[in-house]
Amino acid sequence: MVNLVRTLGCLALAGLFAGCEGLSDGKPAAKPDKPVAKKVNGTSGKVDTGPQGKHKVGKGPFKIEITFTGILEAEEMTEVAFRPDYKGLVGPSTLTVLKAVDHGTPIRKGDPLIRFDTARIDRAIRDLTNEHLQAELTIRLAAEELPLLEKSTPVELAVAERAMKQADEDLAKFVKVDRAEAIKAADFVVKNAANYLEYAKEELHQLEKMYRADDMREETEEIILKRQRNAVASATYSLKRAERQRDQVVKVDMPRKEQALKDALVKMTHALDKAKSTLPLTLTQKRLALAKLKYDQARSVARLHKLQKDRQAMNIKAPADGIVYHGKCQRGHWNTAAVTDKLQPSGVVAADEVIITIVNPRPLFVRALIEEKDWHQVRPGIKGKAVATANSSLKLAAKVDKISAVPVSPGHFETRVAIEVPKDAEALMPGMACTIRLMSYSQANALAVPASAVFPDEVDDDKHFVYRADKTGKPVKRPVTVGKSFGDKVEIVAGLDEGDEIWLERPAETPNSPTGNKKGNS
Repeated sequence: MVNLVRTLGCLALAGLFAGCEGLSDGKPAAKPDKPVAKKVNGTSGKVDTGPQGKHKVGKGPFKIEITFTGILEAEEMTEVAFRPDYKGLVGPSTLTVLKAVDHGTPIRKGDPLIRFDTARIDRAIRDLTNEHLQAELTIRLAAEELPLLEKSTPVELAVAERAMKQADEDLAKFVKVDRAEAIKAADFVVKNAANYLEYAKEELHQLEKMYRADDMREETEEIILKRQRNAVASATYSLKRAERQRDQVVKVDMPRKEQALKDALVKMTHALDKAKSTLPLTLTQKRLALAKLKYDQARSVARLHKLQKDRQAMNIKAPADGIVYHGKCQRGHWNTAAVTDKLQPSGVVAADEVIITIVNPRPLFVRALIEEKDWHQVRPGIKGKAVATANSSLKLAAKVDKISAVPVSPGHFETRVAIEVPKDAEALMPGMACTIRLMSYSQANALAVPASAVFPDEVDDDKHFVYRADKTGKPVKRPVTVGKSFGDKVEIVAGLDEGDEIWLERPAETPNSPTGNKKGNS
């Protein structure tokens, strides 16, 4: 309403300035020979171009028509893109085009659309297949080893425990029995050797004593004495040898054996501790390793299946009947130019990129952007006409289907307009432009007056008034209720009757008004 008031005020000021400009040379403006009738937006009324500048109010058609441009868009569109299941390092992130269907080609469901170079994904599938076979053998080997390890682990623990126990028993026995027995045996050998030497010496002494009594010694006696002397020498050597062996046993062998038994006990104790700590962990590790092998194998199989599925999907076929459009439709506009080059041989497209859209050319609707200033005039259900740019003689019935509640771009709202396309209009295709003309408001018998004749109230700018001629022809301030406004016309809902005459400009003197001596709009 404030905008309306400002518009009316500006129009009034413009009229006032125009009047002043006519008087700027000090001469009255030229008078036409007779009033001229003008038609504004379909509403007829006589405009008095005499010195008073009056307008005679009359009824006639009053309408508000909104015109904007839009793009024909198909109701049914199926986007085509290669969307791989597997997006790993070996998966296809970009694809090289070998051949693609041309833009605008009619196509049937199941027809080939695009053929890609598959060498890279074929190599990845082959490598994964070989890895899968190797992993199966590794899993079988681990599965065979695990039960054996589960059986051998308690046995190895028992062996380690027995070895430690035996080492402990051997050391205890050596300390308590074996060492003393060995020393005793060595002493006994020395003692026997000493006794044997003593006996040999005594026997030699007796023989020499016996044979010394005779004056003559026989050869036999000499032999006996010689043999006994040798026996004494042998016994002497045996005694010394026994003493050395005893010293070896007591001073060397026994300490060494004791230390060896102690070391063996420590070693067996450590071996048992290690077995108790590591054998269960090793068994758990083997179980976890087997589980991981199976998990990795399952993932590898899943990757292989996805790659095989992607390989099959790279033979892209039409998902529906229709016409091939290169690119993607975004709010009625196509990015065909940016995509067509990619679909040439050796072109590269990205995974998940919409490269082709299969369009069913019927039914169609119009997608358009309306300016913010017209937004309040457009609402669902308003009817009008759509005129295709390609054929201006073809006018299609149109009706607003919906309009966005918020802007889709600064100062613009998106509007969807339903249209009726006749069967003989086969040339109309999605992506073509058209002009929409909507009848936002229409009254067959409306009182519409020039906007310059309606003035805002000086106190309340939501109220308006005109200057109506009274019975004497003088201007009188008259409150009116305004309705719709469009262009240079304002609809008067109440306050005027058909046949009334109103001033197109604020009179120089306004009777019955506290502002009678003011000029221009408030």
